[in-house]
Amino acid sequence: MRGAVDRRTLLRSGTLAVASVAMPASAHAAALPALVVFDSRVAESRAFAAAFPLAARHDVALGPLALARRLATVGQGRVEGLTGWSDWVMLRSAARGRGLRATAEQAAEAPLSGRRHLFRWSMAVPA
Repeated sequence: MRGAVDRRTLLRSGTLAVASVAMPASAHAAALPALVVFDSRVAESRAFAAAFPLAARHDVALGPLALARRLATVGQGRVEGLTGWSDWVMLRSAARGRGLRATAEQAAEAPLSGRRHLFRWSMAVPA
């Protein structure tokens, strides 16, 4: 069934929620990225962004100019995202000019939306 959420997905999300609550407040604050990039047109990407504060989120559907403005505010922070491949390539190129480099990149499954080429990625300023 395409739209159904299976038992494993629910258990995994519950485990992540418990782990984030159990983390000390100072460690949780340090773990938060400066910017979280997501695509509101993809269910998995929306769910990913929902775990972060609203002020840190940026929707790629707002366009490249808005994203360039947000990237300018990152500074030494970390950027996390779950987007399609084309958005990731465009963002990685734009962020490179701001001194950010990819630190992680992994294909992500999208059982709810059925999308292919969804990627979970991270960027930061090299140390």
